[in-house]
Amino acid sequence: MKHAPQDIHEHLTGDTEDPADGPTWLVGIASVILLVSIVLASIALFYAAQRWETHEKVVNIRSQEAEIMRAARAMALEQEAHWEQWTDADGVLAGERTLVVPMDVARDVVKKRWGASGD
Repeated sequence: MKHAPQDIHEHLTGDTEDPADGPTWLVGIASVILLVSIVLASIALFYAAQRWETHEKVVNIRSQEAEIMRAARAMALEQEAHWEQWTDADGVLAGERTLVVPMDVARDVVKKRWGASGD
């Protein structure tokens, strides 16, 4: 539908050229607050993920060697007291027999022998 050039400049009742000031400012300020909060939340999320990744890669290393060492230490603490005797590659005894005692038992023995008499 084509309008005549004189119809373009006719104003309708209640029609204004510019929107009202109050709602424009309200929408503008709310948009700025929303944008700033989204940007700050994104930054916080990024740095939290980076801190977690650094902790996992540097501080909390779970390599195969570390797991083997932890398992060996746990087994050593759970062993019974036993005698060990070492030999060299030819099978010749290389030292005297030694008693291997678990840590909790050894701690109790040391407390009884050298601990204070009041304990």
